[in-house]
This record gives sequence, structure tokens and C-alpha cells, in this order.
Amino acid sequence: MRRAAPQRARAVAPTRADARLKGLAALEPEELAPLYHQITETLTRQIHSGRWRSNDELPSEAGLCAHFGVARGTLRRALDDLGRQGLIVRRQGRGTFVAQPKFEGSVLGSYRNYRGGAAVPHDQDSRLLGIERRRASPDLQRLLRLGKRDDVFEVRRVQFMGGHPITVSASFLPAALCPGLDRLDLEHEFFYGVLESRYGLAFLRAEEFLEPALADEYVARHLEVPEGTPVFRVERHTYLVGDRPAEFRQAYMRGDRYRYRIDLR
Repeated sequence: MRRAAPQRARAVAPTRADARLKGLAALEPEELAPLYHQITETLTRQIHSGRWRSNDELPSEAGLCAHFGVARGTLRRALDDLGRQGLIVRRQGRGTFVAQPKFEGSVLGSYRNYRGGAAVPHDQDSRLLGIERRRASPDLQRLLRLGKRDDVFEVRRVQFMGGHPITVSASFLPAALCPGLDRLDLEHEFFYGVLESRYGLAFLRAEEFLEPALADEYVARHLEVPEGTPVFRVERHTYLVGDRPAEFRQAYMRGDRYRYRIDLR
């Protein structure tokens, strides 16, 4: 189904904050996720990759609308999501700014013999929402240490536990590591098992960041929960030998069906 052309914002004089649009990826012409959710994810990556730092002013709403080619209502829906997640703050009469970083604590534990996510007991079968190969955006170039001409695979899935939808995720992998990934069966085998057996990718370690969030319409629909339901937001950076980045993953997990257990050793 072809998406109707988005409403374009009127051109306005640039502000100092609009200079921060430099390096911000445009939306891809894909239909794997709605526009507002793509914007939420893109701006989240801008913040978590260090492109925008604490107290930095975001570009103006008009500038962001023009950059993404969307109506103001679509942009504000994304900004509202970022505000609920505590990533941005609006200051009356001043603008919108990146929020102070959240407190981060070290948990004295690790995945022993890390095997790409085996610590979370998902079912083997999953639902593939879509997979696309495209040029890496500037934020993914930074996160995956890629060049301007490098491609990535974007893989969106719903994972289950006991037949219940538990996790909806978006994984970004350097296409050079897994050529032909879009031609493989990713619904009836463990995803990381495919990467290891078909491409010989030996995952050495991963960094995971866990924080509370609220399910937006996209997440709620795929997890089969009401919009606004509290969920876990999980960000994972997975590395090969030599600390080579192999995957950047953004996921949302149902908190009513899953809890984390940490083994301290």
C-alpha cells in the first residue's frame, strides 16, 4: 500500500538550533513503522549516540518538520513520546532541550558465554515485521563505526514467550557482515543462531541499557497492550572479537509479562 505524501511544513527562517539539523538523517521511504515512530527512534539515536548532548537545544519544530517532511502533528507526537521517556524537556518561552542524563548503575553480573541474547528465553519462532537493506544514516555510522557508503540491514521483529508477544525490536546490522540476510528464514530459527551458523559471527560481548518507557501506538499494537502501558526500553550494542560493532538494537519489552533476573557472582 502506497503511503500518501506527507504534508510539508512551510519554509521559515532558520534559527541557531536549526544548525543542529546537520548530520540528522532524513526519514527513509519505508513502511515498516509509522512516521512518528521513525522520528522518535531517529531522535533517540541522536541523543544516545552523543550527537546531541545534555542541555543542547533541539532544532525548532518548523525546522524538524521541514527536515522530515511531516506535518507538525506528526512531529509533536514523536516529541511527546520523547518527553514521556525523559529524553527531552520543554522550557516555556525558550525551546526544547535534551534532558539531563539518567543515573546509570553498574550491575555486578554478566552473561556467561554470551550467545547473542540467550539470557532472555524467547520462543524460537518470531514474527518478522520487515527487513530492508539501505544506506547507513549518520547516527548508525557513528554507532556501528561505518563509512558513508556502507549499508545496513534493518530487521524489525516481534518475539514471543509461551506464545505471548513480549518484545518488539529493531536491529541494525552492517550489511557487509551478513550478505543475503533478507533472503533467509528469520521467523523459525533463533536470530542470533542464524548469524552465527550462516555467517560465522562470534559474538564476544554486549552492552545493554534498560529504562522504563510507555508504549506508544506502534509498540502497543504489536505487544497487544493498551497504549501508554509501562514497558522496558532495552538498547543493546553487540560486539565481535576486537570490539567490532555487529548490531545496534532498540527493543521494547512487556513489563507485565517479564522481569529481569540478575545473577551476582
